[in-house]
Amino acid sequence: MKNIVFIPYIKRQESLGNSGVAKPRWDGGYDYGISSWENWCNKNNCQLFIMDEPMLPESEMLITWQRWNVLEILESNEIKYDQVLIVDADSIVHPDCPNFFELTGGKFTSQLTDGCYEWVNRAIKGYSNTFFNKEACLKPYEFFQTGFVIVNKTHRKFFNKVFEFYNKHKDDIISSYDTHRTGSDISLLNCLRKEFGVELNILPREFSIMDVTRKNLLYFEPHQWWPDDLTNLFNSGWIYQFTSIGENSMGRDRKYWMERIYKELY
Repeated sequence: MKNIVFIPYIKRQESLGNSGVAKPRWDGGYDYGISSWENWCNKNNCQLFIMDEPMLPESEMLITWQRWNVLEILESNEIKYDQVLIVDADSIVHPDCPNFFELTGGKFTSQLTDGCYEWVNRAIKGYSNTFFNKEACLKPYEFFQTGFVIVNKTHRKFFNKVFEFYNKHKDDIISSYDTHRTGSDISLLNCLRKEFGVELNILPREFSIMDVTRKNLLYFEPHQWWPDDLTNLFNSGWIYQFTSIGENSMGRDRKYWMERIYKELY
């Protein structure tokens, strides 16, 4: 059995935002991310699987939630597996990235959400109050990111409980996206992981670098004092996530950076 890299990537003319309203889909350079993971899988004897079809209409359940059916999806496609990385398409892996599957100890494994701490605290408080009548289900330094998660068959019961919870509270969960404005699945999955007592293994920071603009790892304004190269980014870690890239005067959006970084690496 091989380890699997599982990427949700559903191409369509329109996508659904957090509120479930259709809007034009923006090509954010995701194909470059997928190509990088294909390269890494070939090098590390892993198998790449692309989730390219939804299981349900997104008005009922967003893709971010549907991806946690990962074990059932693989088994329905007759794919045997050991461990599975669920990773976002808006990421690029360095070709020399070590095999992180060897660092999990068979546990639920991720990386901490290392971006806006106000956002993390607001997410924890909002969802803890709404769904668990608590001030906080967990601490900010326990809040893992859902764009990089490694699981195995032992986590099937956890995901079954997650979907039982979703189906019981579906209407409230869907309305919470616009109420709390902290994503879709990430806050509740963190709370449920803590509530159900699933042990969390955190990888070293270099295995998932997020919020790269706030960390001054990309050059996107002509007044910035560091050089317009990628040395600092490549020195900082092995996997790069392209979230929270805002507008800038140079027009360097997610697609620009994913294309440039992929071509420099590959």
